[in-house]
Amino acid sequence: MSSTVKLKAGSIDAAGNLSAGSMARAIDDALAALVPLGAHEDPRGRRKLALAIARGVIDHLAANAGAIMVTVPDTGGSTHEQPATQIDKV
Repeated sequence: MSSTVKLKAGSIDAAGNLSAGSMARAIDDALAALVPLGAHEDPRGRRKLALAIARGVIDHLAANAGAIMVTVPDTGGSTHEQPATQIDKV
């Protein structure tokens, strides 16, 4: 069993909805909780912004994967640091 996690920026469908389980959807949901849409505001602009942010974050992580370090405690009292070797994106 693989423990790989794939980062999914997401997409916008023809109806203007963001894909479920995507980073863009999580960003849009968080934004909606903090700043609700106005009575006559079209959500597509905000969803495009959320998608752009998600794509930028994931692309940046993939381009700089060597900057992410994982520290694994050793039961013998020492620790081991290992660079993340790969950022998977869908």
